[in-house]
Amino acid sequence: MSVLVVDDLPSFRRAVAAVIAVADGFELAGEAASGEEALGLIEERAVAMVLMDVNMPGIGGLEAARRIRCSHPETVIVLLSVDDTEELPREARGIGAHYRHKDRFGPDELEALWSDGGPAAS
Repeated sequence: MSVLVVDDLPSFRRAVAAVIAVADGFELAGEAASGEEALGLIEERAVAMVLMDVNMPGIGGLEAARRIRCSHPETVIVLLSVDDTEELPREARGIGAHYRHKDRFGPDELEALWSDGGPAAS
């Protein structure tokens, strides 16, 4: 499964790329530093999953996820944040995305998200 990583922090993009590298069956499709960049990349290449930070300058993760969902409904979208509020999981579900706290994200979580939200689960 090809995965696009979207986060304005290069260090977090590297950390998520490392998670993808050790998860069976996943490959890094690309990295973006903003919602705008992610929207451009997803039009250039097919991706199965987008792992995206919620809080970014410009188009944030929630709005970028809404736009991706409209143009690529088959793409699994996972919104990530260090914020631990009740609203974020609800907002993510409302646009057909998953939500995970950044501190609890690893290879097992990545594989579980695909199982829960990927094409085989539909």
